[in-house]
Amino acid sequence: MAYSTITDLDVAAHQKKSLELRTRLLKSASKTYVTGPTGDGNGEVVLLLGGTGYIGRAVVPELVRRNYAPVVLARSESARGEKEFAGATVVVGDPTRIADVQRAVAETQPQVVISLLSGRRPNDAEECRQVDHEAIGNGIKAAVAGEVKQFIHISDFGAYRPELIPQVYKLQVEGELMGRHHGDLDWTIIRPTAYYPYLSMTFGDVKNGEKYRIFDHGEYSVVNPIAREDLAEFIVNQVLDPDAIGRILPVGGPWNADNTVTLKDAGQMMFDVLGRPADFDVVTMASWDKKIANLARAGKLYKKLAPVAYYLEAAKYWSVVDHVAPAYGTRTLRGFMEKLKDREFPTGSFKERMKSGTQLMPTDV
Repeated sequence: MAYSTITDLDVAAHQKKSLELRTRLLKSASKTYVTGPTGDGNGEVVLLLGGTGYIGRAVVPELVRRNYAPVVLARSESARGEKEFAGATVVVGDPTRIADVQRAVAETQPQVVISLLSGRRPNDAEECRQVDHEAIGNGIKAAVAGEVKQFIHISDFGAYRPELIPQVYKLQVEGELMGRHHGDLDWTIIRPTAYYPYLSMTFGDVKNGEKYRIFDHGEYSVVNPIAREDLAEFIVNQVLDPDAIGRILPVGGPWNADNTVTLKDAGQMMFDVLGRPADFDVVTMASWDKKIANLARAGKLYKKLAPVAYYLEAAKYWSVVDHVAPAYGTRTLRGFMEKLKDREFPTGSFKERMKSGTQLMPTDV
């Protein structure tokens, strides 16, 4: 499951560290990147793997605006009728089948392949292996065979400290690209920090009167998430840019009070946007660790419990590991939450909504 090395946390020391880091970021200017589109295409074909996902639905329109010819490998014919893919060519196929990826490359002859692939169930070890490793590997192999000029791998900032299954596989893919394991291929690796929907998963609960959970003080870590529109612009900036070849590019959103947050800050932001007084559910990390340990042991006997242990481990990871990267873009987490303010959200427990298949993350904005 998870590969956790996060143990024996010093509660007070971590809070002090996070507050100092956030204060320093808010007083600093990130000068690594200059926000704004750089470079336009001339009709070059760009094949997207995972292009029908949350980020892909922003990358495709950005490619069209910048005069590239995007091709989306989609599992369903229905993608051809979706507005986000207007101006793109849709090839039906499954990236987990190498023959489908090879066919897409052979038919469209792309100059660039962008992989946005990420497993939909990150607590499913087999799906992570198939999508976060094997499917991306299929894309690399097909790109090598098709003499593609550049492979852009959208990885995970967590690769700097890979504790969870998808991060481990994404890091393995990075190594295969760097080592040219599958053949000669120029590459660019992008490591985004976090996306707004993940930090807004509980927005509906808070709107419906529920508490917002934090561990201890809620200030173990700091993150500057990035909007998908800003990330899409950043990704397209790297297309066929000679300076992007052979580089790992960590990237996050703006360093400002509306976007650089601790877990407690994110919760306070929800209450502020909704006009509710803060109402935190404080859980001690020590008790959370006990739950993880108990479920991990039980999961060895009852396989259905193993994914639950993973979810708890992942919640801890995202609560205590900093995800701070050079800033790009102008959109903020607060702005994203403002868009959610007038929406209706389902009521009921997390468990009940999971059973009904309700989408927990607001991924349509």
